[in-house]
Amino acid sequence: MLKYILKSLSKAIGFTKTETRGTLVLIFIIFITLLISKYRISSLKDRSYLSQDSSALKWIEEVHSSIELKKVVKAPIDNGTDIKKKNFDAIVKVDRTELPSLGTHAIPEILDLNQASAEELRKVKGIGPAYSERIVKYRNMLGGFNDTTQLEEVYGLESGVISELLKNFAIQSSVSRFEINSDSIKSLVKHPYISYDLARVIINYRKVHGDINTAEEFRKIKAVDEYTFLRLKPYLE
Repeated sequence: MLKYILKSLSKAIGFTKTETRGTLVLIFIIFITLLISKYRISSLKDRSYLSQDSSALKWIEEVHSSIELKKVVKAPIDNGTDIKKKNFDAIVKVDRTELPSLGTHAIPEILDLNQASAEELRKVKGIGPAYSERIVKYRNMLGGFNDTTQLEEVYGLESGVISELLKNFAIQSSVSRFEINSDSIKSLVKHPYISYDLARVIINYRKVHGDINTAEEFRKIKAVDEYTFLRLKPYLE
């Protein structure tokens, strides 16, 4: 069969039998070389991919490590715990003395501005005995601060000092109402927002109309303008 093929090819391409046989051998060698090259390139690509895939390598390392851990020989120590448990406890147990220091600075406590003493106010930078007494006196005259902007009404107290004050103090309690239906003129005029003329008008209104029961009723007094009403409203309700 092979001789017939060689004879047919020789006649077809004009080669002698020797030349035809040599050509076939050469073609076979080339074919085998191509197959080997293709397989080699594919193998190199797979290795390259594996070397570049860090997660795959990591997984392989973990598998090897787990296999090695299984080979650890348990030995009785102390109260019967094995080596692996002792190592685990050593890792979990943390000596607090070795932790980094967080410093001694604590978050400042916020105090109630309406309950703070003069001594506590003097701890604020920029507030001395005079300012602290002045703040407490004005607060008592008002019946307590309803809004921190009222600190601006304290004589001589600058905005920078107020800012420092509000870092440690805040309004945490409600104000005290003044007795508009029973206070005398002398008592009413002690409030910073009530002038002598307004106090006299209030007394006369009470005599004619009776008690003032609501803030809106107080607003009906002609001598009370909108600005005065809004300032006094928290101390009426």
